[in-house]
Amino acid sequence: MASSKSKLGKTFAWVLMTFVIIGLGGFGAVNFSSSDNAVASVGETEISSREYARALSNELRRFSAQLGQEITFEQAQAFGITSNVLSQLITAKSLEDEAKRLGISVNDEVIVTNLNETSAFQGIDGKFDKETYTFVLENAGMTPSIYEDAIRSETSRMILQSGITDGVKIPLNYLKIMEKYLFQTRDFESVTLAWKDLDKPDPTPTDDELKSHHKENSDQYMTPETKMITYVILTPEMLIEEIEIDQQLLEEVYAQRISEFRQEEKRRAERLVFLTTKEAETALQSIKDESTSFSQLVNDRGLTGSEIDIGFKTETELGDAGNRLFNANLSEIIGPFETDLGPSLFKLIEIREAKTLTFESVKDQLSKELALAEAITKIANQSQQFDDLLASGASLEELAIETPLELKEIAFFSGMEDSDVTKYEGFRTAAAAVSAKDFPEIIVLEDGSVIALRLNEILEPALKPLDEVYQSALDNWVTKKKNELLKDEAKLYISNGNISSLKSTKFEEVSRDDFSDETPPALLATVFEMNKDEYKIEEIEDEIAILRLINIRDGVSDKPEEVEILKSLETQIKSTLSQDLFRIMVSDVQKSRGITVDESAINAVHVNFQ
Repeated sequence: MASSKSKLGKTFAWVLMTFVIIGLGGFGAVNFSSSDNAVASVGETEISSREYARALSNELRRFSAQLGQEITFEQAQAFGITSNVLSQLITAKSLEDEAKRLGISVNDEVIVTNLNETSAFQGIDGKFDKETYTFVLENAGMTPSIYEDAIRSETSRMILQSGITDGVKIPLNYLKIMEKYLFQTRDFESVTLAWKDLDKPDPTPTDDELKSHHKENSDQYMTPETKMITYVILTPEMLIEEIEIDQQLLEEVYAQRISEFRQEEKRRAERLVFLTTKEAETALQSIKDESTSFSQLVNDRGLTGSEIDIGFKTETELGDAGNRLFNANLSEIIGPFETDLGPSLFKLIEIREAKTLTFESVKDQLSKELALAEAITKIANQSQQFDDLLASGASLEELAIETPLELKEIAFFSGMEDSDVTKYEGFRTAAAAVSAKDFPEIIVLEDGSVIALRLNEILEPALKPLDEVYQSALDNWVTKKKNELLKDEAKLYISNGNISSLKSTKFEEVSRDDFSDETPPALLATVFEMNKDEYKIEEIEDEIAILRLINIRDGVSDKPEEVEILKSLETQIKSTLSQDLFRIMVSDVQKSRGITVDESAINAVHVNFQ
């Protein structure tokens, strides 16, 4: 026990010294001058104002470092940092109070050993120096007695916590059950029945059957809840026609942005990657000897031209191959060169010379860009006027008469296809949230457009008439009926013992997660619920699978990766149980001893941070 205490105490000493050194120097320079009243207590163990201030200061410093900028105390409160710090201290004091009750303590020898081994307290000779010790603690606002009491308390807490968490053992039988479950495999056979196998015409419903299907499956044929909305909108595109851009301005912008219109010289090539440089060199020599061709090498890999085409690249973008490709002839093959994918051969297939787009060729594009920018500015300048008119009582209809805004209507429902207005996320959000009580107000959209909307009516979900959904209802009925008939046929095969006459596919040693096109998750879930020699019928899209379980093999972790999975699971379960036991113990201590919190003392500490 002495060795354990020493080790735990030593660990805590280093943690505590980190807090001592950065302590109240963190989060600005907090000058804690309040009285040392208790801010909270668990049973007879108190959390002093200084302890709370020191813990809060350290957490603020840590959080600020994580964000990369210092946060304000108001932000810290909004993030819940103050309450988290207090909660952590209450948990620590719960352990400390329980440790006292159990008589867990640390002797002076452990304290002395920790002091001697803490480098922050050592002099130039590498030994403990009392003056250095006192100096460091004074700078952190602590005294030797406070620091040593803190070591005793924290070490006692760690001993108690370790006793709880380290004592958790997972029963061997439990692990064996998990092993058996996780790595169990099954052998089964599957017979697939498709509608074409029955050699029957498609079923046809009577009018009454289709009407009954339509009614019984009404949820498939409902109109969604629909909002009838009137709205006004003004987009930059609506103003472009009336905006003229001066020729001189266009020329000035062209000159300023000339670098955008200069297209660098580029090369388009095909790249064939090899595992090693030697393989690439051998392939190149074979091409030169005419014993093969670049195209043949590509075909031998099962690749197509589009899969090896790297597109147009500048000399810089081509890396080591750039200089050679830019000096190569069309169809010339060069290399090998190292690339991100490995040693590669390149075949030059197209050359694009450098050129500069003329002013005339980009004039219309520039004019549209500038007109859009001016239109966005114009709308932004007018939007307040639009809002003022609405606030003064103007209706959307009146707004459309007095301003450039256009009046429109829409039947809106969630998930509808994009239209000229529903393509805007801002509109969709506003339309989904609007209620009959809301007054229209101007909303700025993503591209600078503005809208205002009004809810006129909500149409509740309703069953669509059969005539309107006739084809959909017919297709659904036919599909459902085919599945029913296929299932009936499958049951007949099983009950008559004719299953062996059908062609089956056998699967051996299939695990729970051996998913594939032939063994989808739903099918495997059924297989692993079956008993040996049992039959079951499973729907797989538009087919029916008749399943028979042949054999069950208990799971054994005999592969390295399986052993690792089991170890990882054991660690995870142990960790979860340890945490649960720890929470239960802390909760029980807090309930039995009681927790008191002094809000006025806490607020007094907070004043020092504001």
